[in-house]
Amino acid sequence: MDKTAKIVIIFSLLGVCILYGIALFVKPPFVPLDVVALHEGSVIRTAGVITDFSITKSGNVLMVIEGNQTELLLFVTSEVENEELLNLSYGDEIAVEGRVEVYRGEYELVVSGNAVKKVTRGSNISFVSQIAVHPEEYEGRKLQVAGYADDVYKRVFYLRDETGDYRLRVKLMATDMPISELQEGDKIIAEGVFSYDAKNMRYELNLVALRRCD
Repeated sequence: MDKTAKIVIIFSLLGVCILYGIALFVKPPFVPLDVVALHEGSVIRTAGVITDFSITKSGNVLMVIEGNQTELLLFVTSEVENEELLNLSYGDEIAVEGRVEVYRGEYELVVSGNAVKKVTRGSNISFVSQIAVHPEEYEGRKLQVAGYADDVYKRVFYLRDETGDYRLRVKLMATDMPISELQEGDKIIAEGVFSYDAKNMRYELNLVALRRCD
């Protein structure tokens, strides 16, 4: 190989290394939620407040974030045991980075688990599917849980996640707390003591307060 060819190869390799180094340090653009749809196929950064959280049967996480009067679905490819994700709460503001894609006619952001960062904490409100991963860790604690009303009876109803894969039995503790106006599908926050019913071998939330999500 002559000297000229060697110089060409060296400069080519140097150029590749420089481009790789730039890619490592240059961040994707920050895009507000209301214009994410204009960046289909691109990798972007954005931020919003968590309003929904579900874990799929395959172990990925679905989240909905809100901002600028716009909602965006996040598909987070992550193991269920990701502690940072499981510690997120309703109302937390998060910053994320991912690729804008279209799924069933709706825009979503496909994100890896380590690309979700909490910016500010909004509440101590958990989600049904988070509790379902390790219910024993919540036993005996007073909780606030966000979800959707399902199978509403006189003194018992179920709280489910958006996908319907996880459900939590909620039992009224006070007789003066009617739930007759509660409709299936209502998005609510239930507050109560999480306990294990040994007789029926199930976990349940003993309700003390109930409110609809804003």
